[in-house]
Amino acid sequence: MTQTQRARVGRTRDTERIDRLYYLEFNRTTVETATTRTTDRALLANYEWVHRDVNNLVFPTRGLILNAQSGAGVAYDGDGDRGPFGRLYLQAVWYRPLIGGWLGQLRGEVGQVLRRDTLGIPDSLLFRAGGDDSVRGYGYRTLGPVRDGAVVGGPVLATGSIELAHRLSDSSPQWRNWYGAVFVDAGNAALTWGEYDAAVGYGVGVRWRSPIGPLRIDLAYGQQVEAVRLHISVGVTF
Repeated sequence: MTQTQRARVGRTRDTERIDRLYYLEFNRTTVETATTRTTDRALLANYEWVHRDVNNLVFPTRGLILNAQSGAGVAYDGDGDRGPFGRLYLQAVWYRPLIGGWLGQLRGEVGQVLRRDTLGIPDSLLFRAGGDDSVRGYGYRTLGPVRDGAVVGGPVLATGSIELAHRLSDSSPQWRNWYGAVFVDAGNAALTWGEYDAAVGYGVGVRWRSPIGPLRIDLAYGQQVEAVRLHISVGVTF
């Protein structure tokens, strides 16, 4: 079980294509497993930059969205140790129309926490994978290092996805906003890049072009868990 308390103060600067967010965060996270209970704290300064260059913000079919985050601060772990750390994260989503009416989408993300190996970092500032906008076929944030039988956050993260979609019908008005899709996702979080082992999920789904963004309904098979999982989400990943 993970419990997190956060306090943030900052400012935003938004334009049509670029959003910037600067903030100072105090983070206190407690992780309880079957045998241990650890509370880590951190104070860090963060910067987040989002760039959107797409043809349609509600249902993009061409263009690129980038999300870059960086942070630096001091961590105070449950063993009484203290030290500096840094956090880096980058996500990219690329949309492209293809031949035959197909729409292509590539998505990737990578992250790393830079720290001394013995320094504990609040779990919510570390990385996990799995879920609707990560690796489908697995539960939300259920991929990562395992400690005492429980999944915890890891200092390194990498995920990737490829998806193809096609309109179900060009002639029937009631189906013009519906698309079928196939996809493959892969990724994981880990303690080190040497221990990184990507989990794979793949499946099929449908898309509805709603007024507030695409409604996505997917059935995905997770190879690592050997099970099919239903994923439902609305909106564009920013």
